[in-house]
Amino acid sequence: MLKDIEKKKESVIENLRKNHFKVIPVDNVELAKEEMLKLISEDEVVGVGGSLSVRETGVIEELLNRGNKVIHHWLPGTFIDEIRDARRRAVRLSDTYLTSTNAITLEGYLVNMDTFGNRVSAMIYGPKKVIIVAGWNKVVKNTDEAFKRIREDVAVRNAQRLNMDNPNKLCKVSAVMYERPDDTDITIILINGEIGY
Repeated sequence: MLKDIEKKKESVIENLRKNHFKVIPVDNVELAKEEMLKLISEDEVVGVGGSLSVRETGVIEELLNRGNKVIHHWLPGTFIDEIRDARRRAVRLSDTYLTSTNAITLEGYLVNMDTFGNRVSAMIYGPKKVIIVAGWNKVVKNTDEAFKRIREDVAVRNAQRLNMDNPNKLCKVSAVMYERPDDTDITIILINGEIGY
């Protein structure tokens, strides 16, 4: 996260909006969850990427409790073939996809890196509606800093969480969204604080 982020928050939001992303700034995780639930109707199928940020909001449990079908691959005791299938179904069969982003630049670009490409492809051209939840800890100066953040911080922490020796194995597919892709409705919920990594 940038040291002087407080001075740049309005500019980042403005640049994201100039790049045709919808942005909803919120003060905390609970309000982020409320906004997500407002954006998702009860009859929608919701896909979820491998995002700690989304899970930290508690929105998955709320969606399941109200009757939404939720497709995600972080289910305990799931066989590897079922995990692979869930990753694909979350992208192909969902009305809405919930995820985070690895980095947001000051210019309002979204920078992401994946192992399988499921999250990146879903964000770009998967479900019609994508909701991205992120904290200000993900804001960096530019795309070079974004890739540095991903390789030297995000991938390392994820590798530790997954008991992997080589963080580079998590960095196989990358994408930069300079503007919102025309056929995808993307809303970014920006939490005033840190969430995920």
